[in-house]
Amino acid sequence: MTQSPRSTLLALALASFAAFAPGCGDDEAVTPAGTGGGESPAGTDGSGGEEPAVTGSGAGGGGELVDDEDSDHDRDGFTPREGDCDDFNNTVHPDAEERNLDGVDSNCDQSDAPVKTLVWNGGPEPDLVDAIDLMDEDGDGQISLAEFAAACAKSASLTGPARPGVVQINSSCSHSNSCRGMVYQSWNELYEHACRAMNGCSGWSCVETAEDQDRDGPTAFKAATCDHCHSGSAGSFGVKVRPTEDMATYVAEFWERRSDRYLQSIIAFGIDGVHPEGYAYSNMPGSYHLLSLAEIDRLIAYLRTLTPEGKSFDPLAPADPIEPSP
Repeated sequence: MTQSPRSTLLALALASFAAFAPGCGDDEAVTPAGTGGGESPAGTDGSGGEEPAVTGSGAGGGGELVDDEDSDHDRDGFTPREGDCDDFNNTVHPDAEERNLDGVDSNCDQSDAPVKTLVWNGGPEPDLVDAIDLMDEDGDGQISLAEFAAACAKSASLTGPARPGVVQINSSCSHSNSCRGMVYQSWNELYEHACRAMNGCSGWSCVETAEDQDRDGPTAFKAATCDHCHSGSAGSFGVKVRPTEDMATYVAEFWERRSDRYLQSIIAFGIDGVHPEGYAYSNMPGSYHLLSLAEIDRLIAYLRTLTPEGKSFDPLAPADPIEPSP
């Protein structure tokens, strides 16, 4: 029987489909690359190039695909599966040193606090002590500002005898203070310093106060030279009031707006600031080296018995720059 051209074409189409059908639906019929069927050029088989990496004995050996849990992108020796919580930062891994208050969990223990804090006494042979054991009153593994201040008020040092101190917040790399005390840096290191020491760029300082002479409030007022700026009539405390302030309101709220902690800091360290145009100024000297902590507290109690007496204060404008000589 003679086949029509249409029948012949249909038969060829069915034969072609049968020959290629396993490649479309039967995974077992696919010839793996590199196993005798010829390698596909990178990027020509629709996979985008390289074959996925495998673990174990390699291709055809029962290995498993490597995922990000087994990677070590930053080459710090740890994978995410081994506890690396930031595989793109080689300063973060389980063996890294933790530094406190920097916002980074460096050792991946889900805490931004080191195992312990060290005190360095600055002696010929530095004595390293676990400060957490000495200062951590609430047992949370960290030293809070309140705990530091409490320890400071007892003694300005931890590893030797010292007078009580007052706390100063460090905000400038160039700032230095007393000859004796201890410094708590923001990365959770605590050490003692002497006259030659400079405070760090951030953190807290416990500054030793003067030897106690058991002076009462009025005597401490004069010893701290407060009478140079704040003298007034009997029973009053002279207050400088800027023209931009309402005199009556400012005076009436003067003591209420100033906590004991604030007054302690003002007496101990003075008032420093910066003019809006960038000039630095100092309104009064600090007295931590003139009064003991007990005398500062007695002075504060005495000040609160005085009635503020307002005095108009118009700050001087900054001087004109000196013109260079021609």
